[in-house]
Amino acid sequence: MNDQYFWFDRQGAPSDRATDMPSYLDSLLYKPVDRYSYAQSTSSFTQFYTEGKRTGYGYSLASPAAGVLVVRFVEPLSPVRAAGLKRGDLIVSIDGQSASSILNFGLPVVDTVGVPRTFVVSDGFSGTRSFTANSAQFELSPVLDYRVLVAGDSKRIGYLAYNDFISSSANPLAAAVDHFRINAVQEVILDLRYNTGGSTLVAQNLSYLLGGAALNGQVFAQYRYNANNTVENFTQTFTDNSYTTPLSGLGRLFVLTSGSTASASEMVINGLRPYLNVITIGATTFGKPYAFQPRDACGITYNAVNLHISNALGFGDYAGGIAATCTAPDDLSRALGDPSEARLAAALNYVVIGACPTANAREVNASSGRSLSKQTAIETDLGEDGRPQRSPAGAWLERR
Repeated sequence: MNDQYFWFDRQGAPSDRATDMPSYLDSLLYKPVDRYSYAQSTSSFTQFYTEGKRTGYGYSLASPAAGVLVVRFVEPLSPVRAAGLKRGDLIVSIDGQSASSILNFGLPVVDTVGVPRTFVVSDGFSGTRSFTANSAQFELSPVLDYRVLVAGDSKRIGYLAYNDFISSSANPLAAAVDHFRINAVQEVILDLRYNTGGSTLVAQNLSYLLGGAALNGQVFAQYRYNANNTVENFTQTFTDNSYTTPLSGLGRLFVLTSGSTASASEMVINGLRPYLNVITIGATTFGKPYAFQPRDACGITYNAVNLHISNALGFGDYAGGIAATCTAPDDLSRALGDPSEARLAAALNYVVIGACPTANAREVNASSGRSLSKQTAIETDLGEDGRPQRSPAGAWLERR
């Protein structure tokens, strides 16, 4: 920390009351600027980044109003998905606690297998139902969906929903790009609204696949250490990883964003902007122009910020987030990838009319022409325990 921590000269006072090493690390952080650094068990770190797995139930929540909890996202291979939980379900209770109680007091954090959790939910149409799901280790689905949509004058648009910058996503990403290329898409909408980040190498890979072979050898990101280690500063370039042939001819890229879009996701937006017109649709991103190189010791992995990231033009001033080109709500009443979902519909509208939809405009369903009214924006990001999720971790450098 004294040598490599990015804010080495502005550390907090070490706590002699810390009961474990993650708490001790937390006492050393430069707050409130550093809302990123953290420690976790090496087993959970490896499970996520290397194995592409998680232990838990596989859902996250949103709170659109006081005392209200709605399912925001469900992992496709998770225990709760197998039990039928879906995006947009209203939480009546979990383990006997009401939504208000969960928001006030939270639920126990579960990171072991076999722990039952009972849900009572409503879909708003067919009354309530209850089910019990046991926590389990399950495979993550970093590529949630990819498809070709048609809008306007038969314009073909590739839609890709991507959730985790982890190594296991390489082949699914290649399959998505192959599908887009075979179908001769003319535009791409990249849905990163729930992607909190991950590997910077995977971020570079995705950016190259979307940006095209002309980027090969160009600067993707510049990394700057603290004043103690400036001799170590380095540049990351776009490189051909040989997984598949990148797309070509895209003059612009649409990215769906939210306050959960962070770190490696923001690197893709910022890293491609010197080369493409990147149009963000949704809400301001989290704001993390920093990275860390993980250190393992005694079963704990420490992720302390030690690098600042900028793009080829030297821009990396987005700690306050990257503002949306067009603001649009997250429509929890519809599935991700549904052309009528408000955020995706706004992007499709932009493709057709070449500008952000106006406040009074009604958005067009690309597949049927059906119009839909505006939805209430929901941006609160809550974990399985009903508490605000911790700072997004992403944008770490692979061990060299």
